[in-house]
Amino acid sequence: MSKSSAMKKNLNIAQLGVLSALIIVMTFVPYIGYISYGALSITLLHIPVIIGACVLGAKGGATLGAVWGITCIIKAVMAPPSPLEGIIFRNPLIALIPRVLAGFLAGLVFELLAKKIKSKHVGAILSAITTCLCNTILVMGGIYLIYGESQLGISQITFGGLTNYILAAFTVNAVIEVAVGIIIAVPVSHALRKIKIKI
Repeated sequence: MSKSSAMKKNLNIAQLGVLSALIIVMTFVPYIGYISYGALSITLLHIPVIIGACVLGAKGGATLGAVWGITCIIKAVMAPPSPLEGIIFRNPLIALIPRVLAGFLAGLVFELLAKKIKSKHVGAILSAITTCLCNTILVMGGIYLIYGESQLGISQITFGGLTNYILAAFTVNAVIEVAVGIIIAVPVSHALRKIKIKI
């Protein structure tokens, strides 16, 4: 292995460690990773995953998605943002698998677009959109398929029922999370990629 390759490998490991630590801090420090309103929460934890997917590729994105999912389960058990989320996000099918897939697909989208259209900015933007929509669709779809209004009592504690809950999460959360992801993750990932190029 050449000196340059070794340096890039060490840098990848360091970046993965820093982004993983950031996810952990954002998860457990109040009002940083989750912004609750009613029975819903807007998450900002997709930001490190998007950055990792654009800088480290699909494997890095999937790894960071796994860190996100695992910390989400721990938080749901120890200190959930709301009682409803404490029930829902203990389930790995909802908390873990969608986040791993979101990170993996985001990295895959970035890698494919960077090769095909030679635009890393467009690739990063679509990677951010992929992360947010994949996470929202899979999490909300999982809630709908696995749980029912009779189990969770959603009709009494959210916006009029399970369907409205999902629509609210998809429209409000997805729009905000996509916008924040693009504004923050795209320029940060671009800066980190520049560091790797110089090595």
